[in-house]
Amino acid sequence: MLITLGCYAYYSKTFSDKRRVQIRERKNAEKKAEFSLNESIMNYETVKAFTNEKYEENRYRDMLTELKRCAMVVQTSLSELNVGQAVIYSTGLTINLCMAANAVVNGTMTPGDFILI
Repeated sequence: MLITLGCYAYYSKTFSDKRRVQIRERKNAEKKAEFSLNESIMNYETVKAFTNEKYEENRYRDMLTELKRCAMVVQTSLSELNVGQAVIYSTGLTINLCMAANAVVNGTMTPGDFILI
């Protein structure tokens, strides 16, 4: 059980460290897109005077595309984290139950000990 707990903790820690960087990138992309939108709206007259509507639209579309990509990376990594944790937990539980069942058959554990596990 301790090996399972150790593997689970190590996997969670290392994967969460990787995710922290991805989440920071997504937050930065959100802030950049929000700032650009607000700036374009605040300076509407200037954008209109220099006929830069298409430029601003393309620039904002590119930022939203990057934001979508970052969001997909974060969501995918969350799914990978959950699947990995489930695999580690299920494998550890299965191995522990098989070892306990073997011990019950050999008479070194009682059925109550098996239920405890």
